[in-house]
Amino acid sequence: MISSKTKLCAWLGASSVKRMPDLGERELDVLEVLWMGGQRSAQDVREALSGAGVSLSTVQSTLERLHRKDLLVRNKTGRAYQYEACVSRSQLIGGLLRDLADDVAGGDIAPMLSGFLDYVASEAPELGPQVSRALALEAKEKDTDG
Repeated sequence: MISSKTKLCAWLGASSVKRMPDLGERELDVLEVLWMGGQRSAQDVREALSGAGVSLSTVQSTLERLHRKDLLVRNKTGRAYQYEACVSRSQLIGGLLRDLADDVAGGDIAPMLSGFLDYVASEAPELGPQVSRALALEAKEKDTDG
């Protein structure tokens, strides 16, 4: 849900960064298929979702919604569109985290990072050292860049 503060800031042009759109489960399933690479038709996506029992028209509607949300590009080939994700999984997650930081922590990333580390510690403690090394490396690279 978008707060009235966020709407006001967007209306005033205070934020040049666009929020990530809300996504449903089916939209995420379709993105998963498209993240596997290459352009795909609605029929290709439907076949990849074969276990979900989804009709072609439902897949077409979902692809159209994702296109309107600027998450897909499409090219017409013959009578059908070929779709491709224009945002990676990592970009989507980053955008969602940015939106969460804005909504919950006033844009401050420190509580987000702390919460992420708590999550890793409880869900996958074996990843703790790897995450710490990655964060230290990222910080070192930022220091040498600026």
